[in-house]
Amino acid sequence: MPEGNLLESAVRDKLDELLEERDDFCECEQCRKDMIAYALSNLKPRYAGSKEGKVLLDSVDISSKQTEMDILRVLLEGAKKVKETPHHDR
Repeated sequence: MPEGNLLESAVRDKLDELLEERDDFCECEQCRKDMIAYALSNLKPRYAGSKEGKVLLDSVDISSKQTEMDILRVLLEGAKKVKETPHHDR
């Protein structure tokens, strides 16, 4: 299993796709971080502890169509919230 947070990686990838398709959301680093944080805070965690004390991704398929749609839905919610109250200096 690859190291790192697979859900976060999937969220980042889906955000890249979303920002390529839409030009009404800010793409600055701060807004991107805020959108990612919103999504990760609002998605169902998929982690479980192992007997060895390591954290492992649950067996739920991170690339399933349902997971992909959940990520997109939450990213859109987050993008709209960030757009309404951005934290950047523009």
